[in-house]
Amino acid sequence: MKTNSLPLLLLLCIGLLSWSSCVDDTDDPLVDSLNYDGPNFTAPNNGIGFTTFAAYFPENEVRPFIGRTLESVEFWLERIPLNTNVIIYDEGPDDLAPGGEIYRINLNNRINNTGWITHRIPGGIQLAGGGIWLAVETEIDAVGQSVGCDQGRNYSPNGDRLQTPDGTWTSFNTITGSEQINWNIRGLLAVE
Repeated sequence: MKTNSLPLLLLLCIGLLSWSSCVDDTDDPLVDSLNYDGPNFTAPNNGIGFTTFAAYFPENEVRPFIGRTLESVEFWLERIPLNTNVIIYDEGPDDLAPGGEIYRINLNNRINNTGWITHRIPGGIQLAGGGIWLAVETEIDAVGQSVGCDQGRNYSPNGDRLQTPDGTWTSFNTITGSEQINWNIRGLLAVE
């Protein structure tokens, strides 16, 4: 009789150990973000020198987050560049180019791998209204890849901005004439 009750006791113990409370385990706070991109797909080849890759978020896209703090910028690197800077610009006089720099940091000695890179902004940046540009500037010494992009399934004409080595602001779509992508650049907001 003792051996017959052992499976019942074992089943009871497993049931007790696997029992959980009424709290949903997926109730972790969701991080809000400013981004257009989907999963990384590739990175286009760009020329020698400095190139600034940016995503522009106009005032109407920032408005729901007024009063929140931009905590970090996340971006995909396909290859480690000679130089890497994260730059945040204020909204410019039109949708074609950013305004003044709000924040800039050189990450040269902090990047030692490829893939997703997250830079936490010390103290964060309070979103007070108006648009914002999130940018990653890279320098490469040979034609090659640096900042990644998605496949453009959710293409936004604001998600593929770039500044060429000569200082001109344009978009990847304008340069290629047909390709639609979004840079893998995201602004992560602090949890409320």
